[in-house]
Amino acid sequence: MAEEIEEQENLSPVIRLFERLAFERGQEVHDQVSSMIELFSMSEVTLDMLDTLIECVKVIFVNQQTNKNQRLLDFLIILAHVTHLNYTSNKNLSLVFDALIDIFSQAMIAIDSHIRYTTFRILNKLQTFIDLSRSPYVPDQFEQYLLELLKNETTLLVLDEVIPLAAKFQHKNPQFIDAFLTRINSPKWNSYLDRRRQIVSLINYSPASLQFLLTSIEMDSDVSQLAFESLLADERGFTIDLIGDQGRLTIFKIASTSRDLSRLIFTKWIIQSGNELVDILRLCKVSTLNENKKNNERLMMIETSLKYFLADDNIRRIVSNNMKKVIGVNKGRLLSSNTSNYVENLFTWRILCQLTNEEEEEEEEGDDHDTNIHPDFHEFITYLYRIIKTSINEPLSATKEFILCQHASILLTFDMLDMYRRKCLEAMGRCILVHYGQYETIIQQAYQLIHRVHPSPDTINERYQLITYTLNDVIQRCKNVQAEKMIFIQCMTIARVFIEQEKQLELNNTDFKSLIDSLIKSGLSHNQVDSQSQTLSTLRSFMCHSQPVAIEYLTQLLHLIDKTDHVPLKCQSVSTFIDVLLVHGLDILKNIDLSNMTPFQFTTEYLSNLFDERNIEMKSLIVFGLMKLLLSSRCEPTSHLLKLILDYRFSNDNRSVNQQQRDEITAFFYFFTHLSISHVQLIEELTFDLVSRCLPCVSDNTTKAYQSVLTESMCSFCVELLSLRTLPIDEHPHYHLAVNLLESIHQSTNNRTTFIIKSYLNTIKHLQFQYMNKEQLQTLLDLIKRVRQYPNLLSIISNLIKSIEDQIESSLKLIHKLTGGCNNDKRPRSPSLSSPNNTKRTSSLFNPVVTSSPNVLQDRTNQMTANNDNNNNNNNNRSGLKGIKRKLNSQRYTTLDFENDPDDYF
Repeated sequence: MAEEIEEQENLSPVIRLFERLAFERGQEVHDQVSSMIELFSMSEVTLDMLDTLIECVKVIFVNQQTNKNQRLLDFLIILAHVTHLNYTSNKNLSLVFDALIDIFSQAMIAIDSHIRYTTFRILNKLQTFIDLSRSPYVPDQFEQYLLELLKNETTLLVLDEVIPLAAKFQHKNPQFIDAFLTRINSPKWNSYLDRRRQIVSLINYSPASLQFLLTSIEMDSDVSQLAFESLLADERGFTIDLIGDQGRLTIFKIASTSRDLSRLIFTKWIIQSGNELVDILRLCKVSTLNENKKNNERLMMIETSLKYFLADDNIRRIVSNNMKKVIGVNKGRLLSSNTSNYVENLFTWRILCQLTNEEEEEEEEGDDHDTNIHPDFHEFITYLYRIIKTSINEPLSATKEFILCQHASILLTFDMLDMYRRKCLEAMGRCILVHYGQYETIIQQAYQLIHRVHPSPDTINERYQLITYTLNDVIQRCKNVQAEKMIFIQCMTIARVFIEQEKQLELNNTDFKSLIDSLIKSGLSHNQVDSQSQTLSTLRSFMCHSQPVAIEYLTQLLHLIDKTDHVPLKCQSVSTFIDVLLVHGLDILKNIDLSNMTPFQFTTEYLSNLFDERNIEMKSLIVFGLMKLLLSSRCEPTSHLLKLILDYRFSNDNRSVNQQQRDEITAFFYFFTHLSISHVQLIEELTFDLVSRCLPCVSDNTTKAYQSVLTESMCSFCVELLSLRTLPIDEHPHYHLAVNLLESIHQSTNNRTTFIIKSYLNTIKHLQFQYMNKEQLQTLLDLIKRVRQYPNLLSIISNLIKSIEDQIESSLKLIHKLTGGCNNDKRPRSPSLSSPNNTKRTSSLFNPVVTSSPNVLQDRTNQMTANNDNNNNNNNNRSGLKGIKRKLNSQRYTTLDFENDPDDYF
C-alpha cells in the first residue's frame, strides 16, 4: 500500500513512519501498535502529528472494502485500547485517544452509510475492551450522536451495529430505552423479527419497558420467551422488587406450567436478592390472594410453581430443615403465630406437609422420612379449634381467612386410618361451616375435610345428610331479624359450594332437596336484592348440575327476568338462563309453554327482545351469550343473530363497547366463518342484506334506524370475511355477492335510485376480481355494462362503472396473457400466500390482527448489498485512487469533516 501512495515533497519523517507502521504488510498488528505508541511517547505530540494521525485514519476508512480491512480495523481498535489504558499516565497518549474518539464521533454521522457501518464495527469491538458508556474520557457528544442514530438510522446494515452499542448506554440515559421501545412498537418493524428479538433481549428496566415486556408475553408469541427471560434479568434492572405485583404474577403464570421454569425463577430470585424463600413469598403477598376467585387463581399459580421448586429432593430437604429451625422446640411441633413472616412460613409449611404426605404414599414402609415436618395430630387439631373459636364473633380479614385455610389444608394431610381422626375431621368441617359459611374459600376447605371422611360413592348419602344437618343447624342459630340476612347468605353459599363440589349431583336425598327448594323459593321472593342475587347464584349451580331441577325452575326463572326492573339482577337472571341452555341444550325448553313456537324460535325472539332494551350490560350479555351458543352448536346460526352481534360490534357509541370486546367479536367471526361452507354462505347472505337494505338507508339519510351503527364499516368487515384465503369453499364468494347485487338492480325498478346504485357499485368496486375465472368475469362485465344504459346517471355513478370495468378487463387481460388464449385457467381462486392483501388478514384464525404490511426501508446500502459482488471492484479502485491523491493538512489540528470533505471520500 505504501508503494501506491504518491507522497508529496518534504513529507516529515513522522508521516512516513506512521504510514509504514499502519500499512506495511510485513509486521503484526500488535507490533505496529507498539511502534506507534513508542512513536507518540518519545516526545511531545504536535499538531502535525495529530493531523497526520487523522489523515491516515481517514485512509483506513476509505479503504475499508479492501482485503486488509480486518487487519486495519484491529489496528485502530488496539491503538484506542492502549491509549485509553495509559490516558492518565501519559498526556501524549491521552491526546491520541481524544483524537480517535473525535474521529469516531464524526464518522458515526457521516453521509456515507459504509462509513457509519465501519465505524460501528470498530466501536462494538472496542466496547469489548473499554466500557464506552462508563469511561470518563468519552465526551457527551458521542452519546448524543449515538442516541440520534438509534432514533433515526434507516440503513438496516448500520442499525444492526448501532443496537448493541446503544444498549450499553441504557443505564446512563433512559432515552435509549424509550428509543428502543419506539423502534420495536413501530408497525414497520412487524416483519423484522430478529431485530425485535434482539431489542427484547437487550432492553433495560423502565416502567414503560416493563409494561412492554408484560404485554409481549401475553400478546406476542414471537418474542414471549425472550420477554420472559428479560423479566428475570436483574443485571438489566428487572429485579423482583421493581417488576412489581403484575410482573411477578405474570412470571408465575408461565412458570406454573413447567417444572424447570419454576426452579429457574426461584433460584434466580433467591440468588439475585440474597433473600430466603419466605422473603419472596412476602413480596408476592400470598395472604391477600384469596379475596376473590381471580386472586385465588393467582395463588394457585404461585403454589404450583413452589411445589415444582420443592419437588427436587435436595431443595426440599434444605427448606424442610430451615422450617424445622423456625418451628424449633414448640409443643406438638406447631408453628407459632409470633414467628416472623408467619403467613409466608405457614404457606411453605402447608406445602411441605402435602409434598411429604404424597412422598410417603409413594415410598415403601420403613424408609427414613427425614423431611417429615408434620405436627402432632392431637395438638394441631386442638390449636386449630382454638383459632376458630377466637374468631367467630368478628369479620375475618383476608390474612385471617388465609391462615384458617392453610391450617385446614394441613389437616387434610394426616392419614385417616382410625375412627378417632375421622370423627375429628368431620366435627372440624361442620364447625367451620357453621361459623364461617359466608366465606367461600373456607367452605371449600371444610368440604374437602368432609369428603376426606366420606370419600367413596358408597358414602355419598352421609355427605348429603351431614350438609343437610349443618344447614338446619345454621338456620336454628338465627336468633333475631338482624342476623337473618347473614344466616341466609351463609346457607346459600354453603349449598352452592356443595353443589359445585359434587361431581354428580344426586337428588335421591329428599331432605336435602326439600331444604334447598325452600331456601330458593324464599330467596327469590325476598324483597332484598342481595338475598335474591345469592339465591340466583345457588339456583344457577343447581339448574346446571341437574336437568330435572332445570326443568322445574325454568318457568320461574323466565318470570323473574320479565318482572324485575333491577338491571344487575336481571342481567344475572339472563346469564343463568343462557348457562342452562349451554349445559342442557334448547330442547329443555320443550317442557314449558312456548306459545306454539319451537325452542329455537322462542330463544331467538326472547333474546332479541332483551337485546333491544337500552342497556349496554344487557346487550353485552346477550351478544357474548349468543356467541357461546353458536360456537357450541346449541343454537342454529341465522343471519338475524349474526347481524345482532355485528350491531353491537359496530355500535357508534365508543364508550359502551371497549376494544377488547370488539377484538373478541372479530375473532369469533373469523373462527365462525371457517367452520363450514354453510357459514360462508350465511355471511354472503348477511353481506347482501346489509348492502341492499341498510347501506342505502344510511346514504340518503332517510331513516334513523341505523344511525347508531357504523353500517359502512360493518359492510366492509363482512366483505373482508368473504375474502379470507382459508375459507372452506371452492368458488370465490365475492362473485356470488356481485351477481346478486347487480341482478337486484336490473330486476327491480325500486333499486335504480342514485343512492342504491351508488351503494351497490361502491361495494362491488372493492371486491377481488383477480381470483375469478374468465366466465365469471365476463358475466359481471355484461351485468355492469347494462347499468351504464340507464338514463340520467350521475357522473359519480359513471366513474364507479368505469372503475369496475377497468378492473374486470385488467383481470381478463391477465388471464389471456397467462393462458395464451386457452380456456384452461389454472389460477388459484383465492389469494396466494404471498398476497399483500391477505398477509394482513389471518396471522391467527381465532385472534386476527389486521395490520398493513410494513414497507421495506430502502437505503443505498440495502440496495448495494444485493449488487455487492458486481460493484466491489469498481468501488475499490475508486477508493484507492482517491486515497493515493489525498492532500495532507499539517497547518492545524482538525477533525474529519465528512459533509464538507474536498476529496468527497465520505
